[in-house]
Amino acid sequence: MEQKQNISEIVEKIKNISLKDNIPIVREKTINKIIEIINNKKYNSYLEIGTAYGYSISKIIENTHIKLLTSIEKNIENYKIARNVLKNYSINLINDNAFLYTPDMKFDFIFVDGPKSHQEKLVTKYLNFLNKDGTVFIDNIFLKKFDNIVQKTKNQIKLIEKVTNFRNWLQNNLIFKCEIYDIDDGYAILQLK
Repeated sequence: MEQKQNISEIVEKIKNISLKDNIPIVREKTINKIIEIINNKKYNSYLEIGTAYGYSISKIIENTHIKLLTSIEKNIENYKIARNVLKNYSINLINDNAFLYTPDMKFDFIFVDGPKSHQEKLVTKYLNFLNKDGTVFIDNIFLKKFDNIVQKTKNQIKLIEKVTNFRNWLQNNLIFKCEIYDIDDGYAILQLK
């Protein structure tokens, strides 16, 4: 019970150090939608791809009753910060490459917030670890951060093209149903058919 009381302070701490260090955090409407889905469906297990400093998973701890929490972070420095800040909470924090890591169970909710250039590969892999009535939630599918850049670099143009192709793939896939929302930086919600 004491952990729940302190989690609000942890959430604020992670938010502040993330902003200070220029580490992206999930936007307010997006995290609220994630929390809403988890609570409405009474999910019990959560997998996150892309921990960063642990802001989104701390919001899940603060606002849901999920006890089985797993998060994968490739960057060792980000992982160490998240592990240190969230050390008093029962989270399976994994320092690994999400493309190479293989979970040993299936999850009710999978939050894909990892590398934007290979999302199709990530989604295809992790659909195998989704429970039958589970949800995959993918953040940043519009990359609006590039909207106001007049002279985009070649890498930015390629990334925008990859994300556009990914959105098209999501909408035309026959394995799952997909809803795309143009809220915050855009997100997609997938469920197996």
